[in-house]
Amino acid sequence: MSEPAHELPADDPERLARAVADARRGVITHVAIGGERVAAIVPESVIEALRAAEDAGDAADADAAMDEDGEDIPWEAVKAELGL
Repeated sequence: MSEPAHELPADDPERLARAVADARRGVITHVAIGGERVAAIVPESVIEALRAAEDAGDAADADAAMDEDGEDIPWEAVKAELGL
């Protein structure tokens, strides 16, 4: 991110609106209620990066599972066992 994170109270709608606009510039803003951080306004690129990392982790887990020893189970048998 190009700028440090900011913090603001949730009961300031004008500053919340500015925080949303600031997200376009890479600013992360933590939203606080009673001094406790409860949410964050982040650039969409942060969410996209998190999703990509999660997808990469899922793909790695699937590859590892495919490499495990064991008997292959036909898809039809799995569906029948699950009642699908």
